[in-house]
This record gives sequence, C-alpha cells and structure tokens, in this order.
Amino acid sequence: MTANRALKLSLISLLALLLTGCWNRKELNEISIATAYGFDKNGDRYGVSVQIVNATEIGAGKGSGSRVPVLTVQTNNERSIFESIREMGTIAPRKIYSSHLRILVIGEDLARAGIAKVLDGLSRDHELRTDFYIIVARGATANQVLRILTPLEKLPTDKLYTSLETSQRNWGVSAKVDLHQLIYDLVDQGKDPVLTGIRIVGDIRTGGTRSNLNSVAAPAYMQYQGLGVFHKDKLVGWLNDKQSMGYNFIRGNISSTIVQLPCSGGDDLDVELIRMNHRIKGRIVDGEPRIEVTVKAEGNIGEVECGMNIATNEAIELLEKELSDQIENMMKAAVARGKYYKSDIFGFGSAIHRADYRAWNRMKNRWEQEFADLPVHIAVNAKIRRTGSIVESFLERMEAESD
Repeated sequence: MTANRALKLSLISLLALLLTGCWNRKELNEISIATAYGFDKNGDRYGVSVQIVNATEIGAGKGSGSRVPVLTVQTNNERSIFESIREMGTIAPRKIYSSHLRILVIGEDLARAGIAKVLDGLSRDHELRTDFYIIVARGATANQVLRILTPLEKLPTDKLYTSLETSQRNWGVSAKVDLHQLIYDLVDQGKDPVLTGIRIVGDIRTGGTRSNLNSVAAPAYMQYQGLGVFHKDKLVGWLNDKQSMGYNFIRGNISSTIVQLPCSGGDDLDVELIRMNHRIKGRIVDGEPRIEVTVKAEGNIGEVECGMNIATNEAIELLEKELSDQIENMMKAAVARGKYYKSDIFGFGSAIHRADYRAWNRMKNRWEQEFADLPVHIAVNAKIRRTGSIVESFLERMEAESD
C-alpha cells in the first residue's frame, strides 16, 4: 500500500467517525412533544397552557377499546412566559419539546393588554420554528380552547391547523398568520396586524371530557369567527364575517368562496368564485395620499334558489354587476371598520411607502390620522364563466305549474 493511499484511508476513517451519531439528539422517551401553547393574562402573571401529545395513544391500534384523550394540558402561572414554560418541568414528566408546535392561542384579555413582550420571548427561543399559526380565543381563555376535544381528529391541534388553512383558502373569513408575519406587521409602520378569532360553541365543561368524543353531535366544538383588529400590539376590536371577507379580498388571500346575490321573491343566487387577483396601488396627489384597490374575479353559478332565467346575456350582465357590487360593498365595509379603529390592517401605508418614500417619511409619524382620512377607491370587475350543467332552472317551471 502506498503512502498516499494509506493517508486517504486514514482521512476517510476520521471523517466517518465525525459524521456518525448526533451529539445533541433527543430520544422520544426523553421528551414531551408540545403541539400547542395557550397564553393568558392573570393579573400581573402569565398563564401558560400546553398540549402534550400522548404518543402511546397515537400509535394505538384500532381495536384498543374506548378512545382516550391523546393529550394532556398542563398549566402554570409566573411573571414571564419563559419562566412559566420552564417551571412546567415540575409538572410534566419530561422536558417539553416545542419544535413541533402548530398552534399558539392567545387569550382575549392578553391580546387587549398587548402581545409584544410575549412575542419577543418566543422569537428568541432557538427551539421554536416560525411556521406555527397564531389565533385569539374570542370570549374565552386560551386554556379553555386547548381543553376542547375534537371527535374527528385525535389531536385537536391538527383540527385547528388544517381548519384555519381551509377556511382562509375556501371561505375567506379567517387569516393564517405565523410568528414571522405577525412580528413583521408589528414593526412595519404601514401595516397593522390581524389575527383570526376562535370561539367555543356549546358546553365548555363537557367539551373537555371524553363524552365530547362519543356523541354524534358534539356538546362543544371550536369555530373560527371573524378577524381580530390590532393597533400596534393591542387588540382593539373585531371584524364580522362579511368585513373579514372584504379584508381578504383586499389582501388577495382568497382562492375560492361563495358570494350570495339577491334574487326575485326574496331568495338567493349563489356564485362560486374560482379565480381572483388583486392590486393595491398608492399614489400622492397634490401632496395627499390616495389608494386604489383593483380586484378581478371569475366565478360560476353554483345554486339558484329562485326561478330566474339565466340563459340570456342580459341576465348574465346583470348578475356580474350585482356580483361586483356585492364584493365592493364587503371591501368598503372592511375599510370603514378599519378606519373606525384607526388601524391600517390593509397595508395601505406600505403601498404609499412603495409609491413615494419621501412623502411617506413626512407622514409616517401621523399615519394613524392620515389613514382615518385616506381616500380609498375600490374597483371590482367580476365575470361569470359558467352557469352549470342546466341553463334554465326547473324551479321556474314548478312555480308556473303551481299557479
């Protein structure tokens, strides 16, 4: 064996030794995996709740008898979030591991008091990723939300995570916001944050027991409702469902949704939006800021509850006008509500900054009042592409025969 070959083999052996194993590995039997945190304000202390996965139940077979909860909720109260989480080591059987966190629930009282200090602590934690979603417990505490068991999912956190994604994409009344996005909105002078609200429907006490899993109609369940409007780091109010949908139209967050149009006889006609794009443009006119919001939408007629004849071009044009007006009204309602709270949740200030940074630098310190007086021009162009597999509704014939 030559000297060069011997040297190469020695280097390969040394590298192999360095690459084997993980010096900071954590075995599953040494950690408690947290999937959700809940933060509440209790006087001058922070109440912290955590959902810990019961790994043995997750891997249990289908024939393992009656189902048991697959998580435990631990709580603690200290003067800081970081201290509360660490002191949970006196309660939890193992060290709490937070890298698989999916949901953070903030109690409404804490949200109204301010969340900046809480987020600062979270952003410094090296174990946390930033891809978990943050929501606000509406009319309840975060601890109560985390205690509700869900019939369709073993992990309630999975239900909260996937429902939030689905409701924003296919309905448009919620918004998925992760830690990175929330902090970005807090430090951006031209954009205030929003967070989706979650409320408990039904009996809160029963919702945390096994009986909530064994009923066809669960006594308690969780439902996303409205968007929480923040001014800086404090919750100041809520948008209702229509205003929340208008917000998402402005921000371009909707992939598909249903818009109801009034029909003759007091019934409705439903249009399914299948495609949408938006643009927010800021302008400075005579030294004053202006905002132009343009939305283009395409949809199909999904349901006709009245006997309207939609076979003519005139009828389609009328429906397109009504659809455009309906979307525009929701957007205007959202803007009006944002101005009422003096909270620029739409990022209009950022649009002015992009348009003219010198003008923005002159007005950014008084943007709260500038936003309240800001002219916002909204233009919606909606088109109906398909009317369904039938053109003439059989409802019209039924009504004619009954007369």
